Parts: sequence; C-alpha cells; structure tokens
Amino acid sequence: MSSRSAVFATVGLVLVASAAVIVWQQDAGDDATAPTTTITTTSTTTSTTSTTTTSTTTTTTTIPPEDLAVAALLNSMSLREKAEQLVVVGATGNLGLSIDETLGTRCLGGVFVSRNVGNWSAADDLGAATAAITEITNGADSCVLPPLVTTDAEAGTRVLKVPVSPLPEPAILEANHAADPATTDEGLAPAAAAFAGELWDAGIHVNLGVIADVDVGGDYYMARQRRSFGRDPETVAAISAALVEGHCAAGVAATLKHFPNQGSTVDDPHRADSVSTNDFAAWQAFGRIPYIDTRAPLIMTGHIRYADVDDGTPATLSSTITTGWLRQDVGYAGVVITDDLHGMRGVADDYAPEQRGTDDIAAGADLVLYADDVFVAAVIDAIVARAEADPAFAARIDESVERVIRLKGALGLVASLDPAWLPLCGASE
Repeated sequence: MSSRSAVFATVGLVLVASAAVIVWQQDAGDDATAPTTTITTTSTTTSTTSTTTTSTTTTTTTIPPEDLAVAALLNSMSLREKAEQLVVVGATGNLGLSIDETLGTRCLGGVFVSRNVGNWSAADDLGAATAAITEITNGADSCVLPPLVTTDAEAGTRVLKVPVSPLPEPAILEANHAADPATTDEGLAPAAAAFAGELWDAGIHVNLGVIADVDVGGDYYMARQRRSFGRDPETVAAISAALVEGHCAAGVAATLKHFPNQGSTVDDPHRADSVSTNDFAAWQAFGRIPYIDTRAPLIMTGHIRYADVDDGTPATLSSTITTGWLRQDVGYAGVVITDDLHGMRGVADDYAPEQRGTDDIAAGADLVLYADDVFVAAVIDAIVARAEADPAFAARIDESVERVIRLKGALGLVASLDPAWLPLCGASE
C-alpha cells in the first residue's frame, strides 16, 4: 500500500472511529496557513497470567488538508460519477450540445476541442475559439468537478488546433539547441510560457502537445511528420522539458507524448498497427530518456506495439508498458491519458470501443480520450459494469479518479481544493 493509500484508509477509519480526536490548527491573520488535521487514537490491551497487565498505545497521524478534501470528494461520488471522470470527450460541431445529447452531462474528466472537427467555424479566429470554449465551460459551471478543457497545440503549425501564436517549428528548435543549448535552457521556457498563456486565455487547461518522441530514422513516422525534435534523446529531453516548464509557469498542464516512443515506429497509428523496431533494452537506452524525472502533469500513451510485449498489445492497453515501464521503471506519478481511442486504426481494428476504454484503465491509464462522442455512453456503461463485477477494477478506478481530482484542484477548478495545496507540476506519490 502506498503512503497516500494509507492516508486514505486512515481517513476512512476516522469517519467511523468514535475514539478519534480531531484538532484543527490554523494560524490567524492574513498569512493563515491551511488547516491540518491531527487524529489521535488510543487502544488498550489486557492480558492475564498470574498477574494482569494493561498497556496503552497512542498513535497520532497528521493528515494534510488536501488529502482530507480529496478523500471527501471521492467518498461522495457514485460509481457512475467516477466513471464519467475518466473520459475525455470530443465531438464534431457544437461540442457542448453534442455531449449534452449523447451523455446528458458535462461533468466529465475532460473535453477535447479542435478546429479540425469544427468546434468553431473560423479556423484562424481566436475569438471564435474562445467563445466556443467559454460556452462549453459555462454549461458545466454547476459541476463539482468541471471538465478539463484539452487540445493539441504542438510546436510549429502542423498540429496546432487552437489558433494561438505558434512556437517555432521542431526542426528549428532542434537546430538552435545543437548550435547553442542556451537557446533552449534560457530562451525556450519563457517563449513556451507566453504560448501557454494564450492557451489559458482561450480557456484551455491541458495541452496534449509536448512531443517527447525520439526519432530512430528519417523514414520513421514522427520524422516524416516533422513533429519531433530529432534523433538525439538528450536534445529531445532538453527541449521537451523547457516546453513543460513554460506551461507550468503559465498554469497550463502540459502533456508529454507518445509513451513509450512513437519515434521508433514506421507506420502511422491513425492508419495501421504501429509496431516499434526497438525492444525494451533499446527503449531504456533511447526512448525512455525524455521521461526521466519529468515534471509534466500528464503523459500520453500511444498505440505503439512491441512484438514481444503482451503479445503485441498496443501500449495504451498494456499493463506491462503503462504500469510496468511508466509507473514502475520511470517512476511517474502524474496523470496518464491515452491517445485517441475513437478511430485510430492502430487500436480500433482489433478492439471494440468499450474494450479499449476498460482495458486501458485496467492497464493503468487515468483518462481515456475519445475524439468523438459516439461511443462514449457505452464506454461509461462498460466501466461501471466492470467495476461492479470486479473489486480490483473498482479500486483501480479510485486511484485514477483521485489523480484527476488532484490535477483539477491544482488548476483551480475545484471549489473545495485550494490550488496552493497541490503542485501542478512534479506530482509525487
């Protein structure tokens, strides 16, 4: 059991232990600190031989206020409400109205906005984009846990789905770093902060757009797409880290992608199975490097297959990769989100829509992304049904919902959570 799980177990005991003594401690004045809760429990044991001995043991546990608040939210939720917090949903046309019609609620894990699918009509009109996003969030203002507003906004203009001022093209960032690493270390983070600030002003909370893929060769998928920062893993790590820090400074949650490494695949996962040419040892020496000690609040898993791992199951659905490589080997403690599960053939050809969602969560993902909402009601139903039948899966859901609550709290979206209590970047267990 992790230390945080132990705390949540303690909170549960407090709710039923009549011997618990709760002491609130708060400084007065303008510099008041957040309250902490001290729980003192006393137990008495008596044994009888020729004499009777009574011993008393007192245990005191101080629970941080954020843990109490998160536990209270989690304990107040129905299973269906928890399932709804695990999906990030897109749709063509008016996203808010489409979600209202298909799901009946906007109190979801998140929504995915994109001019590519017509969420607003004018492709280069930031005002239209902002108005569309504002309509979505205004329709969710009664939610205790409002949706994260997410988009794709990578460096350059190839994948920039909200019309903000673009960052330089990936090849330029790579060349600048090769010529003088100070251009990355000192210059890129402020530029990324300004870029992320525009996203925030438009209403975006999460950018799914920081590439951490390391190219294996020029004919590989990400290199052909001109979206990655080259073949040197240290260069990719430096550039992606600077982009993350810029987003952190602007209060926007950046997402590294596509774990383990889309740069080691030849085929486009939108069109076909995407099989890595690396094995685990090669990934550890190569594709793993940009993820080591990352402060990114989210990491996106890709539909990348390794022939000798889980019988070629895509990384998004593989517990060996999501839990083993990412959580255990890399030691990542933030939110894990999948690549699109709606129509990408690298996963859609072999798995039903509902199975994609439930198996991804079972593998260790916290948020499942569907760029269209047509399957999502069935996905939520499937998550609920599996949790009702499988206590281990229900516990897996609670782990993910807790991470999602903490991320939303850090972004200032949850009324009962002070963002000062929660780090946006550099999450730890």
